[in-house]
Amino acid sequence: MKIQRLHIYGFGRHSNVTIDLGDRITVFYGENEAGKTTIYQFMLQVLFGFPQKNSSLMRYEPKNGSAYGGKIILTDPQYGVVEVERVRGKSAGDVTVRFDDGRVGGQLELNDILRQYDRTAFESIFSFSLFQLQGLENMDSEQLSRTLLSSGTTGIDLLMQLEKKLEKEKAELFKKSGKNPRMNVLLKELHELEESLQKQMARVDEYEPALQRLGEVEQQLSALRHEVTECQNDSKQMQNALLRIPIIEKKQMLVFQIDALQTTMFPPNGIREQEMLESKKREAEAIIARSTFQLQQMTDELDEKVQKDREVAVEDLLAKESDWQALHQEVMSIKSEITRLIEDRQRLLGRLGALEPNSKETVLQVDSSLINEQRIHELAEHVQQVDRGKQSTQLEFQRIQELERRSTQHLNQLNAEAPTQEEQAQAATWPTVRGRLSEAKAYMSFAKSEQQSSSNSIVWILLVVALGVVGFGLLQQQWGIVALGVILSLLSGYVMMQKKQAPTSSDDRTKEMNALLNAYEGKEEFYEALCRRIDDFTRKKEHLTTISEGHSMDVEALKNDLLRAEQAGTKARKLLQEELQSCGLTPGAGMEVIPELFRMIRDVQRTEQHVLDRQEELQSILEKIEKHKETARTVLEREVPEADLYTLVRQEARQLRDAVLMVDSVHLQVKQLSRTVEEKSVELETYSHQEQQLFKQARAHDKQSFYDAYDRWQRKQTAQLSIDSLTEQLNTLADVEEFGEDEQHIQDQLREVEERRAVAENEISERTDERAALLHKTEALLTDDAHLLTQQLYENKKSEFNARAFEWSSRQVAAEAIRQTMADLKDKKLPAVLSSANHIFNQLTNGRYSELSIHSDGQFQAVREDGTVFAIAELSQATKEQAYVSLRLSLAGELTEQAPFPLIMDDPFVHFDAKRLKLTTELLSELSSRHQFIVFTCHETLAPHWRDAKLIHVNEIGNTSGGVEL
Repeated sequence: MKIQRLHIYGFGRHSNVTIDLGDRITVFYGENEAGKTTIYQFMLQVLFGFPQKNSSLMRYEPKNGSAYGGKIILTDPQYGVVEVERVRGKSAGDVTVRFDDGRVGGQLELNDILRQYDRTAFESIFSFSLFQLQGLENMDSEQLSRTLLSSGTTGIDLLMQLEKKLEKEKAELFKKSGKNPRMNVLLKELHELEESLQKQMARVDEYEPALQRLGEVEQQLSALRHEVTECQNDSKQMQNALLRIPIIEKKQMLVFQIDALQTTMFPPNGIREQEMLESKKREAEAIIARSTFQLQQMTDELDEKVQKDREVAVEDLLAKESDWQALHQEVMSIKSEITRLIEDRQRLLGRLGALEPNSKETVLQVDSSLINEQRIHELAEHVQQVDRGKQSTQLEFQRIQELERRSTQHLNQLNAEAPTQEEQAQAATWPTVRGRLSEAKAYMSFAKSEQQSSSNSIVWILLVVALGVVGFGLLQQQWGIVALGVILSLLSGYVMMQKKQAPTSSDDRTKEMNALLNAYEGKEEFYEALCRRIDDFTRKKEHLTTISEGHSMDVEALKNDLLRAEQAGTKARKLLQEELQSCGLTPGAGMEVIPELFRMIRDVQRTEQHVLDRQEELQSILEKIEKHKETARTVLEREVPEADLYTLVRQEARQLRDAVLMVDSVHLQVKQLSRTVEEKSVELETYSHQEQQLFKQARAHDKQSFYDAYDRWQRKQTAQLSIDSLTEQLNTLADVEEFGEDEQHIQDQLREVEERRAVAENEISERTDERAALLHKTEALLTDDAHLLTQQLYENKKSEFNARAFEWSSRQVAAEAIRQTMADLKDKKLPAVLSSANHIFNQLTNGRYSELSIHSDGQFQAVREDGTVFAIAELSQATKEQAYVSLRLSLAGELTEQAPFPLIMDDPFVHFDAKRLKLTTELLSELSSRHQFIVFTCHETLAPHWRDAKLIHVNEIGNTSGGVEL
């Protein structure tokens, strides 16, 4: 199986990215946080599902809002080209599998393609990192065998799961030193039940002695209860005898009280009859008083209702109601208009900034004529002109200052590049040296060729060249070239004169000329360039100095202009502010707002005049309303509120009209009330006569003496009832007359009886407690089948323990059989894996180690070429990692037929030296014919070692709208 392409919709920092992988080896390299681990996790999560949100693994959800997930295109020898797409969905995401024949599948089809491997199984063989390589010393042959067998190649994965399940069930049943397993709990419960059963059997032997003692206690209790009963009877009779003594004394006292009261007669139900008569009298009196009052009221009303003049006046007042309403409407309208005008005036004053009283009066009195407006406008325009002139001068001043700064800066830079004094001295002497150097060259040339026949021709040629140089220098205005031409001409003339004179060579002259040629020959261009550079420097310096001085003069002149402009602006603004303040306006108002300010002033003054006019009109209307109210007060004869004036007028008119209609009705009611007063007066006399008759029967002359007679009668009746009750009580106590009426003697006998009863009751209480304890004990022993229940529970627990022991034994046998099967499979599969690992390890270490062997304790060890054996922990870190890589590669090679997956490695070779890294890359290149390798590294120095691999720089993978294809 090979991964051909990754298409990331959105995963971590990558979004909308397409990556093509190599068929054999692909190396992803880049800096930390470039996104290598993100791509690594993308491949694992698309194939095996997104982690749960509560998982410790990161989900790498995109932060930029792009779609979560992506797809992988891979080729498989069994399924062909397959596209696996996984996007956000329930649980691990929604997965779609598309085959090249058009079929579409889901998670089941993906499981078949992955040969039923989950992520854990895949990472245990085909994916590893530097941290996993560092744990080889903790791995033994048993773990390697389990990894091999759990790969699904032999179908033993289910058997291993069964072994784990059996071991777990065994641990749940029994542990040697455990507390919670079921068999350990049962053993503890059996020991506790056995101890409890022994204690319960010992208690059964106590039943017979307790039963005998219970009979003795019953007899004693019967005798004591009989004695207590006798004492209670005697005590009760003595208490009754004591009760009889105060009853006799009280009866004698009541007889004395009855004799002291005079025997009087009182009519039956006299109090009730008297109270009824009193109530009727009060009722009759109330009716007479009420009727008399109503009669007087109606008489007065008849006198008040005859007011014809007031009725006419009220009707006239009602006729003027429409005028009243019209006046109020007009008042409301005028007040509303005044309010609106005042609001407009305040708004305008607010915009003018004149809300203060003094400012308001100033604005109202200001001259708002067009002539005054034009004068202030001209003052503002003058201020603006002065400000513009000042601003222009300020800008020019800044520009000249900047030019002065730049010229000074250029002059400083030029001075920094000035020629040295030595160079200036060389340039000053060069014109003289240049002439002598030309002379020396000519001299030495003529000295060598004076014997030649062509010497005259050379002189003439030299003369022509000199003239040409002079002409060229004049045309180009290069005075140095002109000087050179003149010197050549003079030299030619000199040579011709010397030939005519036939001079002889001088040795001293020749030496001087040779020394000059040796010092300056070949340096003419240098000195010429030096002279030109010094000339340019001098010319530029003079030019920059002149410019800088001119700028300084301009700056001083502009400073004076700015001062004058500032003074003129201050004067113009002061004059404008004084004029604006005299008009009550804001001093800082600009020219463009002056017309608007004068317009608003005129509006304020016009609004103020309107307000005054409307207020005068309002005052006139209010005076009319006040006259109307005065008329209403006169008619109604009372003060009335303005709001309810016509409501009260209408009520008064309605009352006057109703009064006329009700006069006849009132006359009839007066007659009825007079008749009622006469009838109730007769009834009142009758009730008074009946009350006097009751007083006579009770021998009382008034109401108070009547109630006193009733009170004496009541006391006599109460005393007689008490005597009758006491007589009945004495009759019920007639059987204790034998004890006599000596209270002290009876109390002494009662005290003796109570003492005897208390002693007997204490003994009864003690025997009762003992009897209850014996009854409880005998009943508990008789009915207690706890030992039987304990015995039954003990047998049940014992049976359950035997069943659990059988379960544990059966699982032990099954687990042992599975381990034996795995041992047999290990003997068949592990040697091939170790043989391949030894070959790879020997190749990676360049023959330094011959093999990886397994110690008797199951731990891995390395054997050097000289036979020395090292534990894995004794090897260097890089060698341990090479041993682990060897085991992983050999294990993957062993599973090629059953699981042809690519190998994914995350920075596994960082500790390898250059030599072993080269051997590793050669080995992977060799193995890449059977496996696709995908390597991630943050070390760019490792990338050049992969010559045959496809290299992908992760930093160059961008998040563009169209994606990046590598």
